[in-house]
Amino acid sequence: MTLLAYSLVALPLWAAQFALYFFLRSAGRERQSLIAKCAGSFLAVGSAGLALHLAGENPFSQVVFWFFLLCTAADALLEISFVPGMLVFGAAHVCLILWLWGLSSPTWWSLGRWVGVYVLTAVLFRKELPTLGKLTVPFLLYPALLGGSLALALPLPFLAGKALWPVALGCLLFYISDMLVAKNQLSRWPDKWQKPIMALYWGALYLISTGLWRG
Repeated sequence: MTLLAYSLVALPLWAAQFALYFFLRSAGRERQSLIAKCAGSFLAVGSAGLALHLAGENPFSQVVFWFFLLCTAADALLEISFVPGMLVFGAAHVCLILWLWGLSSPTWWSLGRWVGVYVLTAVLFRKELPTLGKLTVPFLLYPALLGGSLALALPLPFLAGKALWPVALGCLLFYISDMLVAKNQLSRWPDKWQKPIMALYWGALYLISTGLWRG
């Protein structure tokens, strides 16, 4: 099976899960909507697992596969308790960082990009930071991990081959999505923001998973 063949099946399913998730949310059926949300994210687990299997790898032995599994678990936990869910997402990004590190070793430029992303995050949340209280530590730790994966991913198409441009774009979309999630959590934005946030997030998972496909 090729990525194109998989995508022709998976992308319509993703669109259906997207519609189902927001339909159930609007109907007040929170438990069912959570199942739909995790089912959508699990399509990325399926993409990664199938790609690794076709490449002759045991998915459970590959750290990047655990990135997708932890993201799916965090999707459920985030709806129940925000900070623990964010910490599980942090663990997922540790897995992603380890995988990206293996694709292209970091340099001093990687450190510079990480600092730049971290400073940008601090600027974006300059108004919210003084109000975090006991949440300050997790809100400082998670962007550090998120910025690390983005700093490693952005130059991949230039350092490790053009086939990895979806991974770089996916990590960028992940960063944007999570910044919007944090802003929404702290500032209580209108519900209309939920759809673009989810679209960015699932788009990120799909694009990152394509980096595991060959051919």
